[in-house]
Amino acid sequence: MNAPYDPALIAAMGAAAPKAPVDGFAVMPDSVRISSLSLGWYPLNIERRELEPGDSSLPGGTKEHLIFVSLADGRCVRESGGGVAESEVAAGLVSVLPSETPVRWSWDTRLSFAVMALEPEYLNKVARETFGLDPAGVRLLTVEGQRDPLITGIAGNLMREAMNGDAGSRLFAESLAGMLAVHLLRNYSERAQPIVTDRISTQPRAVTQAVNFIHENYARELSLSDIAGAAHLSPFHLSRIFKKATGVTPHQYLLQVRVNSARSLLSAGAGDRSLAEVAAAVGFADQSHLTRHFKRMLGVTPKQLRQ
Repeated sequence: MNAPYDPALIAAMGAAAPKAPVDGFAVMPDSVRISSLSLGWYPLNIERRELEPGDSSLPGGTKEHLIFVSLADGRCVRESGGGVAESEVAAGLVSVLPSETPVRWSWDTRLSFAVMALEPEYLNKVARETFGLDPAGVRLLTVEGQRDPLITGIAGNLMREAMNGDAGSRLFAESLAGMLAVHLLRNYSERAQPIVTDRISTQPRAVTQAVNFIHENYARELSLSDIAGAAHLSPFHLSRIFKKATGVTPHQYLLQVRVNSARSLLSAGAGDRSLAEVAAAVGFADQSHLTRHFKRMLGVTPKQLRQ
């Protein structure tokens, strides 16, 4: 790995390292493979990037909130707020870097990822108009290596729009920006005032616990007993109330989450990963298992979607 971040060393860089926040998409432009910037989107943009081993320091952070979705395996060290997070990166993992957060990254492997940039003023507007919150009392959290199918799904949809540039893409991107902002405020922020969330609010608490457990663990081998244990119910009881609340069994729901996660990875590019590697990354036993369920649910094979 590269040398650890030393605040004194970064401070000594002087004019060569500006302290003001920078445009996140202006950093390391040679790494960009696909970008939405030419499409005139606001307040959310996306880029796909490929990086060779190296490092990057942003003493003043970025002007935008950055949300990363990894598309391939790798290793990375992120140093910010006095803490160091060293992680093995896997496809589908999500990280969040709030605006104006001083940071240094270093990595000794090739990295492939999608990065979304959300304007802070838009997040503040959603906080105020949707939840009645004072934006001054809302702080977006720095997050590393989370499984979040909703965010990977948004990234996949944005990447398709960026590649195709179809009519109406700006409006479509704006609608996804609203979805992303609400999700970040509900799940990745600290707030001086509580907010009321209606997420799965009409379902029994045990079903909510089971759904959350599936979303957090879908990439590993799961049994019905595992899911039922997280909901503190017997497998039989959980299956009965789960299907009544959602219309599908826990196993069917798990397959849906895995297929949608695979679709998001493939739509976003997934780097140089083979279909077998994508299958393993989202919890399927092998490529044929992924292909069978993918075709049944979406009407196309993973290979056809990738083409």
